[in-house]
Amino acid sequence: MTIATSPGLYVHIPFCRARCGYCTFTSSVYSKETADRYVAALCREVAAKDIVLPSTVFIGGGTPTALSMAQLDRVLAVLPEPAPGAEYTCEVNPDTATREKLALLRSYGVNRLSFGVQTFSPDGLRVLGRCHDSQTAAEAVTMALEMGFPAVNLDLIHGWPGQTEAFLLSDLEQAIGLGVHHLSTYSLILDESASRYEYLSGLLGHADSDSERFGEFFQTSHDYLTSHQFKHYETSNYARPGFICRHNWNIWRGGEYWGIGLAAHSHHQGRRYATTGDMTAYLENAGMPSNLESFSETLDDERKARETAVFWLRLYEGIDLAEFSHQTGFDFFDLYATVAPPLLAKGWLEHSADHSHIRVPEKLQSVLDTVLVELI
Repeated sequence: MTIATSPGLYVHIPFCRARCGYCTFTSSVYSKETADRYVAALCREVAAKDIVLPSTVFIGGGTPTALSMAQLDRVLAVLPEPAPGAEYTCEVNPDTATREKLALLRSYGVNRLSFGVQTFSPDGLRVLGRCHDSQTAAEAVTMALEMGFPAVNLDLIHGWPGQTEAFLLSDLEQAIGLGVHHLSTYSLILDESASRYEYLSGLLGHADSDSERFGEFFQTSHDYLTSHQFKHYETSNYARPGFICRHNWNIWRGGEYWGIGLAAHSHHQGRRYATTGDMTAYLENAGMPSNLESFSETLDDERKARETAVFWLRLYEGIDLAEFSHQTGFDFFDLYATVAPPLLAKGWLEHSADHSHIRVPEKLQSVLDTVLVELI
């Protein structure tokens, strides 16, 4: 699959029923008054930007379905019409997945749902501070499939305090048993800005290093999912044939995208820029996009090529060397003449059997960032 010919579109809805203790995304607890003002501002931002036929649409958060029916309807109505055949994703939390809201999403052409389940374990849900229980999660996913959504993803977190291999295997078995098409399996990475950082880090203790703990869980997940016909196509993502996330694939391959909403990032016409994460500033300036930017840079050709290489190495198949040269104008081994040979010698990078690709070996996928930092 090649990168999209037109940019994708990401839309940020920064509200949730409650803040999870590990979360560091830009979001806050839902308030009808604030959400009303935010939706109105979002509409002004969309109207002020020239976004035409995005190749993919991804509504994320936060929890988009934390919005009321009227608010969600207003957002969906104002978004630009996607290109024909576009993937159209919306994130959903099980506790906000009502039949009415899912029907509304379907009526606007949403054809992919991404459920933030994280785990089916009651202990895990309690420790992570999730608002749903395992039955609610299973019922929400089943309802979406019965309503005819063509693609359903389920997010799982591994490495939470108290998780064992048995808990992890149970999560994977239940997820596959529901009939989902895609699974995202993330390691629990604690940041000091998370609201329950001290609590969660205290529960984790220091018995094992993150790399050891995540490496074991990564391998368990990988072995189980690939043995059940899920393709491992990105370090944290697995899909049944034909169900990779096209929106994220485009980003990992260096494609462009528009971002709408609080703290949203964009990569368009060679420029990267980010919208302010300050809610007050966003509400006041949403109709003037140039006043919203908190960051902007234009990469020169070499920096863009290096960034593309790092993103592309997140893909399990690695970098297609011929396509990389065609897309960026740089030969990978010329670009990394002093870095690539030592990484190959250490086994941190490897060639495919026919030498058409360069990739991070499977055994290092769980500590991918350690490898990629060498290439930035």
